[in-house]
Amino acid sequence: MNRKKLVVPAVMALVCAMVFMPLSADAQKSPKGAKAIFDSGDGASVRMSSGGPAPSTPAAAAPEKYVGISYKLALLKPNGDFSIVPKTRTFKSGERIKMLVRTNRPGYLTIMNIGPTGNTTVLFNEYVEAKQLYEIPKSTALKFAGAPGTEKVMIMLSGNPNPIVGGQSTTVAGGPGTVPLPPAAPPGALPPSSGSMSSAPPSMPPPPPGPVADAGSSLPPPPPVMVASSMQGSKDIVVDQNQTGYAVISPKAGWKPSAKGTKDIILENDARDGSNYGVVPASAIDDGGILTLDLKLKHR
Repeated sequence: MNRKKLVVPAVMALVCAMVFMPLSADAQKSPKGAKAIFDSGDGASVRMSSGGPAPSTPAAAAPEKYVGISYKLALLKPNGDFSIVPKTRTFKSGERIKMLVRTNRPGYLTIMNIGPTGNTTVLFNEYVEAKQLYEIPKSTALKFAGAPGTEKVMIMLSGNPNPIVGGQSTTVAGGPGTVPLPPAAPPGALPPSSGSMSSAPPSMPPPPPGPVADAGSSLPPPPPVMVASSMQGSKDIVVDQNQTGYAVISPKAGWKPSAKGTKDIILENDARDGSNYGVVPASAIDDGGILTLDLKLKHR
């Protein structure tokens, strides 16, 4: 009888110990999924082989720091309301959208619209703070107009000012037939829109094609249309389920997608709220790389 009385407390003590014991190493893993890594800034450590013998008692690897971009597309309604729509939507002529963009660490954010003839609209080119939501463009909207086709938008995040725009701050320059928008409306009011995927003054023609700058070269960077073209069919890009291409563009390697970091890009699309996430080890852009998203918006 005494033995039975002793067994019950012992079992209860063992159960309590199992419940309240510290989490094991397996339970303390880094967050998974692009959204979780974007929110935390940490992900699984990227282990690189140094070629030397493995240590007999390896130390626990610290989580890798990640940098990433999150974006949504907001469709503006005539009454001023908006709704979040998937990137896979086919937009109609006359519809207007804004892009809602965040980064998970401070950096230089450049967003461009590249027209079918190579004309470039600089929608945004500024230093941004981490986790802040930026409306692109700021004071107006992008309107689908002109012949049906595909609009290309590039979102680029770097640790240094992006030389591809030559220090140019946020401006606009649209594709063929772009009509300048009227002055910005008062805060809270949506301005009337006109033009094709642009938001103010006259169109700026694309820079003339030129040689691609190598690392350490004093040559100017190539036109954005050449950089965008380099992502077409490159093996060093990753494509998500929405057919958005992600790559780490390397100015040191002739402005082409780089293998460094690309294999470690983690992507996630949240159909519930229309959010799209892409994260990459911070070391990939600390070395001069530029995390680049290539969006194609269908217009009919």
